[in-house]
Amino acid sequence: MRKWLTGWLAGWLVVPALAAQDPAAMNEVSRAWDRYAALSSQEKAESVDLLAASSLVHFGFLRDMALYASPDQLRRLPSGDRIVVYLLRATQQPAALKAMDNRAVARLCMVEGWSGVDEGNDERPILSLSNVTVIDDLAVGEVAPPTESQFQFGPVLVREDGQWRYRYESMMPDVSAFMDQAFKQSALGDVRSMELALANMLEDEAPSLALLDRTPLDDAAMRTRLNEAWPDYAAPLRWRLRAVRSKAEAGDGFAQFVIGALQYGGGMAQFVPKNTAEGLTWLEKASEGGHGQAAWLASVAITEEGKYSDDAMQRALPHVKRAAAQGVEPQALLAMAQYHHDGLAGMARDCQQAEEWAARAEEAGAKQARNERVWILATCPVPGQREAGRALELAQFMIQRKDELGWHELDTVAAALAASGDFTRAVQFQTLAIEKMTADADVSKDARGPIQKRMKARLGKYRSGHDYVVDYRAIDEMRASRH
Repeated sequence: MRKWLTGWLAGWLVVPALAAQDPAAMNEVSRAWDRYAALSSQEKAESVDLLAASSLVHFGFLRDMALYASPDQLRRLPSGDRIVVYLLRATQQPAALKAMDNRAVARLCMVEGWSGVDEGNDERPILSLSNVTVIDDLAVGEVAPPTESQFQFGPVLVREDGQWRYRYESMMPDVSAFMDQAFKQSALGDVRSMELALANMLEDEAPSLALLDRTPLDDAAMRTRLNEAWPDYAAPLRWRLRAVRSKAEAGDGFAQFVIGALQYGGGMAQFVPKNTAEGLTWLEKASEGGHGQAAWLASVAITEEGKYSDDAMQRALPHVKRAAAQGVEPQALLAMAQYHHDGLAGMARDCQQAEEWAARAEEAGAKQARNERVWILATCPVPGQREAGRALELAQFMIQRKDELGWHELDTVAAALAASGDFTRAVQFQTLAIEKMTADADVSKDARGPIQKRMKARLGKYRSGHDYVVDYRAIDEMRASRH
């Protein structure tokens, strides 16, 4: 949709830029796209000759929708296709429209300026391709120069009879998404927004959507055929994912991260089947290539799959270090704090290093980092590294928000108060912490008993005038919960 394409370019973010391919193939695809963009921006009928066969079938489907679709079928269409159907109904008599073949419908839409590429201007030049991924007879383009972290997918072309042709349907999900967002922001409602969009396209008064929703030709058999011919609107995503996988296989770190995350998590199993082992392999490759987010996700996957064993923690450590060094994930900074505090992967326990990493995590926005800092300083088991004064100083911010604290935080404040000799208030905070933990529905039945036992033991210490020094490792509890 020409009128919407320019606005869409403002920010349809998909995935980061990936490695370039053969320049000759890219140039061939780019030339084909440039020719289509130039012709369609001038509303030239010849632009139809550059459409893929699947696109002509798509226009034929829109013609049949304009003739026979029920209101319910219209509402199922993406906005970009629905507006074309409305335009056909608003301007064409049913008999004349029925007589048009697929190519004639496509030509009408191009000549009238209902489809195609915007002609551009000095501020926003005509749409071109900055990069292309060629996979056999499929080419997935980018419509803006890649940055350090992203690129924007654009048109898909297919090679037919030795010539690259544009798949018009490849950008329909994007155009529709932009339209839906524009309608939402207008605050006029979808119906009125669509009417105004139609008025803009027709350069006339806004037509009534209630009238355009009426079926011109009532034919139940044709409505059934429309359901059978319904386009695969998810196809563009599959084409783009094919491009991402191709880039991953070529060694691009971000593409490896995307494929790895999808395979490991199974979040889009209908497009990328879940495969935790293969997904983790991709994540580790991306991490080894320097991708920080992949490094963090790989470390989490390794430790969880390995049930926090010594081998798993050792294997995960390089990934945690990489993620922490890049600062892409505050939780990686907290993970480094845990490695130092518990003495994992062959490290000696070091509360000073642990607190420094937790402080960095707090600066990076990890909400639980202040709690970790206070706990480390107040309960450190390493001789000479315990800092009760600093622990209480940092805990003041938490004490001022007493009613908002969770039971973990109340437990930590109690430890800081006890470390500073204020056992009366330590008992108060610890008692409240136990009450909140007992009432916390998120604490499993199996975990509740051991946690309550340890918290009550600390309460006993505070009541008898003794502070608490950590006598266990958090990692051991995590391991126990996995068995």
